[in-house]
Amino acid sequence: MNTSRILNLLSAVALLSLLQVCSAGLLTDPAAVSNKKYDFVIVGGGTAGVIMAARITENPRHTVLLIESGASHENIPLPLRAPALGVRSGSNEPWTWNHTIVPQIGLENRTFTYQTGHILGGSSYVYGLYTRSTDQIYDKIAKVSGDNGWSWNSLVPYFNKAEGFILPGNGSEWSGSDFESSAHGTRGPFNTRLPIFPNDIDPFIAQLVATVPGFSKRHDISSGKALGVGVSQPSITKAGSASNVATGYLTPDVLARQNLDIITGARATKLTFKSSPSGPVANGVQFTPSPNANTTSVFANKEIILSAGAFNTPQLLQLSGIGSSTLLKSLKIPVILNSPQVGRNLRDHVTMPMQWLASVNTTLDRLQNATFVTEQTALWESTGAGILTASVANHLGFFRVNSSVFDAQTGDPSAGPDCAHYEFLFRVNSFAAFSFTLPYPGQGSYVSMGMQVTSTSSIGTVTINTTNPFTSPLIDPQYFTSPTDIKIGIQGVRAARQAYGSPIFKDILVREFGPNPNATTDAEIEAMLRHSGTTLFHAVGTAQMAPFKSGVEKGVVNPDLTVKGVKGLRIVDASVIPVLPDAHTLAPVLAFAERGADLVKAAWP
Repeated sequence: MNTSRILNLLSAVALLSLLQVCSAGLLTDPAAVSNKKYDFVIVGGGTAGVIMAARITENPRHTVLLIESGASHENIPLPLRAPALGVRSGSNEPWTWNHTIVPQIGLENRTFTYQTGHILGGSSYVYGLYTRSTDQIYDKIAKVSGDNGWSWNSLVPYFNKAEGFILPGNGSEWSGSDFESSAHGTRGPFNTRLPIFPNDIDPFIAQLVATVPGFSKRHDISSGKALGVGVSQPSITKAGSASNVATGYLTPDVLARQNLDIITGARATKLTFKSSPSGPVANGVQFTPSPNANTTSVFANKEIILSAGAFNTPQLLQLSGIGSSTLLKSLKIPVILNSPQVGRNLRDHVTMPMQWLASVNTTLDRLQNATFVTEQTALWESTGAGILTASVANHLGFFRVNSSVFDAQTGDPSAGPDCAHYEFLFRVNSFAAFSFTLPYPGQGSYVSMGMQVTSTSSIGTVTINTTNPFTSPLIDPQYFTSPTDIKIGIQGVRAARQAYGSPIFKDILVREFGPNPNATTDAEIEAMLRHSGTTLFHAVGTAQMAPFKSGVEKGVVNPDLTVKGVKGLRIVDASVIPVLPDAHTLAPVLAFAERGADLVKAAWP
């Protein structure tokens, strides 16, 4: 049975479970909250929104309504519970938003589906790796925002507050040289750990970092210094299931709080405002379960908090009259606030999937076999062990290019000399399972490399072209429109081939398979990047922070995440991050949400 048939079966089972009625503690009927007033209304029950709801309601005086468009976290489907299946599940699923990006001029006018979580807990299900990024990233964010509270040293306590790092147990292949316990929090609600399922290339990676120049070992990629090759830190629980913030933060005790209501299956369609001498004040949210249903209104006494993500947050702002006045007037949307940076400054990573034919038959490509998946599912369900506990990659590498590639006009796009320009994901199956650009190679076993440009110069946009809230916005990341990004990508491809071309791998790798092993010149590699490049879903910046003293022409939110020019409105999600982290964005969003919750509690003691 091929990949698509296996995933279709998993999707059918998942859809049935997602359609089940939620139990007590979670609401699905809009009438239950219609016209009610809460102190805080949070729009978006993804990674940030769940954390905000859980932390704010620690104060019993604060009432909170959390509105999530997707299903609840009850009866989580198998592809989201099993670590090895979560990334393989791909897009076009009931638990992902399935936005489609506009044709990308830098990618041969290709378009593809953008995978973000559409379920209570959001993209914490979809992203399987925890990487905090480099300290210089956050120090630059502090400088850009004018608030030292966003510096690395200030955010470390928030990283630690969220993280529940699980130390490797007896019999683990990892030792104390593979992580630094001081670089992690161990009591937080969100579990991380070192990989628990060994793979074929682990010992070869160890030889690579020990013997080949340029591939030095990084003892802990979450220490604030990430350059080098380190053991990955997948988000996996002690029981061997995939971590998610809904299960971690919304414990039975939290769901039982009398000051917290959560409604799922409800899409926010518009924010409402009242006037005041100091300007517009956000006071309500309208939502509906479907395009043909009536809208329901709820109201906020203190604040509305947007946590809808890098695409849906700017969309909702624009639908509500906050955005470029030119855009809003063209759609006949009444202008509440001319805020031209809404939906601009979109930054994302671009990825090049590469494949090598392997000489072993024990890679994760065994998951293409339906019978094997069934057997392993039974093993995992009963013991929490087996191949379904495999992580996205057991090793990650972060590297810089030679500075000679940068010209005076564009300069170095990274935040500092310790930041990575590109990343490697060392995998033991075909990367094509979630690349959206390469077909599955077919019979055989593969080792792949995900080469990801992590410091980019290309800047995109998110804009609406309709007043229909059920129509996706126009998402245009502008991948590879900057020559600098292409130069980094070319060096990244060459470095990937240098790594896997080492004699160390001669007993496991047969030959490079795809997408174009014959591309050798810069021009040929550039063509390969444009033909097969894709994304790992790390969009940020579409409602970016700027200093208090700056106006809406510089940014959308202040350093305390309140929206410039409007009272009673705050944004806490990836859209506010003004500098693209040189790593996966799950951990940064966790930390931003933890600090965001403290900012709210400080403003409303």
